[in-house]
Amino acid sequence: MVTRLLQLAGVGRDAEAILAGAKAFPVTKLILLYEEKDANHAVEVANKLAPLKCEVERRAIHGKLPTEVLAAMAELVTSERLHFDDIIVNISGGEKLLSCSLLSGAFVQGLRAIAIVEGKVMQLPVLKFSYSEMISESKMNILRALSRAGGEVDSLNTLSEMSGVEKSLLSYHIRGGRDAKGLEELNLVSIERAKQGRLMVKLTEMGRLMLLGAEAQQPATAPQAA
Repeated sequence: MVTRLLQLAGVGRDAEAILAGAKAFPVTKLILLYEEKDANHAVEVANKLAPLKCEVERRAIHGKLPTEVLAAMAELVTSERLHFDDIIVNISGGEKLLSCSLLSGAFVQGLRAIAIVEGKVMQLPVLKFSYSEMISESKMNILRALSRAGGEVDSLNTLSEMSGVEKSLLSYHIRGGRDAKGLEELNLVSIERAKQGRLMVKLTEMGRLMLLGAEAQQPATAPQAA
């Protein structure tokens, strides 16, 4: 049985590291993640990969690292995992911050990561991060409700109705207590005082990434046959 393998790689100035990673595994498709300043390097790497006859996709990362890399990886895992038997992340092709961002994304998504050291491929341990062990279902429901509301709500009543969490418990889940950190302390939401003393709760960028990662970890369901 032919194994379909997707590989993600960051593009910088080390094209040989990307080539070495692609040659070490039977790559079906390789997605090159790169900053806009490295667009020309991405084209050069894609051309060098042509003899391997694998599908190559170039995807630019717009905005700040590592936030945008983590978001892109969560999106790719969600959209591509049904089409491949395995996903591997090559962290060695890009510059330091991009490489660290890719390693963080591999950790969050529970993906195999490889590094190229002196031309040799080194497989790194898979460190599976479980959102369910850190964030309760009630807290996740609050984050999902904020996302559905466009990222913010201007009253706890609204948030309670949308999340299904009783208003009396919202403060605990948002502010935290002696036995657990709240969403605010975890930097997943921010709180501002709105008009008439109401609390405005906003989903932070980290909260948005938390949701993306959690959705990517949900069990995949194969499409039903027509």
